[in-house]
Amino acid sequence: MQSRLGLKGVKVGLLHECLSKEEFHDPVRLAEAIKRLPVTFRRPRPLDEAISTGGGVRFEAMNGQLMLGALPGVFCAGEMLDWEAPTGGYLLTACFATGRAAAEGVLQWLAAR
Repeated sequence: MQSRLGLKGVKVGLLHECLSKEEFHDPVRLAEAIKRLPVTFRRPRPLDEAISTGGGVRFEAMNGQLMLGALPGVFCAGEMLDWEAPTGGYLLTACFATGRAAAEGVLQWLAAR
């Protein structure tokens, strides 16, 4: 799937969830499913079950060191920021990276005072 179609990970997992084993191995049925994969949304899950949610501090409200323009000395990182990312490793990596960037901003801000 990956080498011929560029499909991997969650995309292939969804196909496995929606197709029987026989359908998955039938090229015609598989092609139809790839083109028209039905994803039915019944309702959102409760917020307390969410791993990550959208919303937060907008990037326009911060400078390049992730300090709030309206509250000098207050820095933001990780899930405080208004951005969405896949959960798991990507989210953790971005949280760590923005945490480091904010920490460097704190050090620069303190050195300038």
